[in-house]
Amino acid sequence: MTGDRIYSRTQIAWPTIVPLVIVAGILVPVFVRAELVAGPWILAAVYGVGLLLFATLTVTVTNDGLVASFGIGLIRKEVPFGEVVSFARVQTRWIDGWGIHTYPGGMLYNASGLSAVEFKLSSGRSVSIGTDEPDALVAAVQQATGRQEGSHDARTGRVWGKQHTFAVIVAAIALMFAGFAVYSTLQPPTAIVGFDSLYVSNGFYRNTIPFASMRSVTLEGRLPRIGIKTNGSAVGNRLRGNFRVDTWGTARLYVNLDAPPFIVIQTADDHIAINFADEARTRRLYSELTSHAGRNGR
Repeated sequence: MTGDRIYSRTQIAWPTIVPLVIVAGILVPVFVRAELVAGPWILAAVYGVGLLLFATLTVTVTNDGLVASFGIGLIRKEVPFGEVVSFARVQTRWIDGWGIHTYPGGMLYNASGLSAVEFKLSSGRSVSIGTDEPDALVAAVQQATGRQEGSHDARTGRVWGKQHTFAVIVAAIALMFAGFAVYSTLQPPTAIVGFDSLYVSNGFYRNTIPFASMRSVTLEGRLPRIGIKTNGSAVGNRLRGNFRVDTWGTARLYVNLDAPPFIVIQTADDHIAINFADEARTRRLYSELTSHAGRNGR
């Protein structure tokens, strides 16, 4: 909107921020327990986008219209005063929620609180703008339009807005991500012996190790002390991904610590340790690997 600014007010969208903080408080400990390094970063990225878009609502009144702008301003609603038939203060209900919502005959844009100013337009539709300063907003609109506030019937009907949908989608994605991380860590690794390489995977972690790169393949009864994870997941004795291991440095682990023995593969760059809960399966894989290593001159 062009014209001289008469009024501007920014509200913080606490009803949006608080639930996100609560969900984060639930999910972050899950990520930490699962030792999933990527989880908090992905959650932070999703939350960052959501907060940039919806964390605040700024309502600005100029000589020719009103603008309600969420967050950084990508999502906004303009109300040209030339299209306004009447305006009046109204009350919303907590059950209606906050954000961007439809209601019978119109749209509601709000960030917090239950006060709004409703504008009836020449198109027959209505637009309600949430505000924590209804008196000041009405006074600014009266000054800009030269008209007095009218009276509107109370709105009825529960509404579901885009912000509700966004919150549900974020929570669902985060919960699915955390659930998959824990579930995949609890599953045995997949180990496929190919013509010229070993393929190992488990959930988010996977490696292809050419036989030509293997310096040694041994079967060990125990592993050196395992330190911090650099990009890995751990649920109980199940370790998947990248960890720091004494005497080895960085290592890639696909192991159940309580089910020795362990297949240890040393390459020029690092160590890879693999085993299964079933000892016989571990020994079969070791036999296949040593057979292929033998054919490659190792």
